[in-house]
Amino acid sequence: MARPSSFASALTLSTIALASRTFLRLTTKKYDINGLPILLDALKIPHDGKGKGKAIEGLDKDGDSSQGSRRGIVTVCNHNSVCDDPMMWSLMPLSTYFPFATPSHTCRNSRWTLGASDVMFTKPLHSKFFNLGQVIETHRGGGIFQPAVDRAVKLLQDGNWIHIFPEGKVNQEKTNPEGGLLRFKWGIGRIIMDSKVMPEIIPMWISGFDQILDERRGWPKPIPRPGAKISITVGQPLTSQIEPLVKAWRDLAGKEVGPVGVGGDWKQESQDDNPSMVGDAQREIRGKGVLSEGKERDLRIKICDILQDGVGKLGAEIERVEGRFENGSWSQSTKRT
Repeated sequence: MARPSSFASALTLSTIALASRTFLRLTTKKYDINGLPILLDALKIPHDGKGKGKAIEGLDKDGDSSQGSRRGIVTVCNHNSVCDDPMMWSLMPLSTYFPFATPSHTCRNSRWTLGASDVMFTKPLHSKFFNLGQVIETHRGGGIFQPAVDRAVKLLQDGNWIHIFPEGKVNQEKTNPEGGLLRFKWGIGRIIMDSKVMPEIIPMWISGFDQILDERRGWPKPIPRPGAKISITVGQPLTSQIEPLVKAWRDLAGKEVGPVGVGGDWKQESQDDNPSMVGDAQREIRGKGVLSEGKERDLRIKICDILQDGVGKLGAEIERVEGRFENGSWSQSTKRT
């Protein structure tokens, strides 16, 4: 569950977002935002709005009071540079941030995201900063069933907004000269599958942030470069393509005995003295991909494939408009042929 909104968190989110907005608007050669109303409309969808976001049929709500609140949102995006987050959130209206909004409005309408423990949470001060900035500490090698992902699931089903860079690392020409999106990590599939309420799933594409912090840049490396050509695009939701797969998973989960992790919960009480039904044991079973004879794993892979295809098609259209294919430039959406 999300912690209560705080002035400190709202101030942190607002300061960084407004600073990013100022930098991009003053120093870039081009700054285009497309499709923003799609995201803003999604932030207003209630769980029962027009039949959307309702609890999956047959799933017990367990007295969850969030059922009457906003529907959760998942945004997925390519990863262009180390400054993608937070600079890309300069696209949000000024009314999102303090002092133009209340702390609760700012926190509720700002993304949560996952950040690597060994990169962002290395010192107490860093940990405090990123916690206030709504970043969930994630441990590399901990797998997709680690507590950090459980927390993301709980935030999502409580109507929060989760933003993920599913490639898992920065994708630039230096590290991926052939181009194309890197394989999406399976954690995003698990976050979507295990939320008790079907979220709205929106692809995004960012272009040009690698010009601000190119991995090939020389000294001074920490300083952002001016003169970039930036675009941020919000695509059409992929929810309708993924919802049948989530429903199929729920049907499978309903036939299993024990908690299986739906909702991010893993009950530790064994049932009928059967240790295989204890939460941690089932966490391990799902981690091996053998639950429901591997069908759950297959569905998770299909979800990731749909997400990658959706983000890739959005990126290919943008890079076509930018002329990357015509002039033979490196493309993040498509491999060189």
